[in-house]
Amino acid sequence: MSAAWGRSPLRNPATLAGAALLLLVALAALFAPLLGTIDPARIEPSMRNRKPGAEMTLRAEDGTRIKRVAPFGTDAVGRDIYSRVVHGGRVSLFVGIAVATLSIAIGLVIGMAAGYVRAIDPIAMRMMDGLMAVPGIMVAIGLVAVLGPGLATVIVAIVVPDIPRVARLV
Repeated sequence: MSAAWGRSPLRNPATLAGAALLLLVALAALFAPLLGTIDPARIEPSMRNRKPGAEMTLRAEDGTRIKRVAPFGTDAVGRDIYSRVVHGGRVSLFVGIAVATLSIAIGLVIGMAAGYVRAIDPIAMRMMDGLMAVPGIMVAIGLVAVLGPGLATVIVAIVVPDIPRVARLV
């Protein structure tokens, strides 16, 4: 064994940097409404394709005008990119946590069943081998084509190719 094997992960600078970045994204997603964001779906055609730092003039619900800066600029239909990135972090974190939880849970059940019931093992593992033989992106595209668009479909399309990897580890 090398000396690095017994070392705490908290002493690894790359681990600390990754954890800090993940914490930053999680906090930004959690406190998105408090970080000076607007509705990420709000379209302002007069503010299309503005550069980062451009000043935006928005009309509030009561008719008053609000001036604010678009730190990341705006897109082709006038949506604030900063607001879209911060609010998009919520969806990304939800999908990541859901995919990890579901693939571990399903793969664990399949792997444990194959390990405890020897009659299931060859059948289950050949099915897992078959799923692993097809590239994950092809499985995902096929599932999206069959199930249609949506957040649940995205989660399923990412979970299905990950299940065999977990099941084979168990």
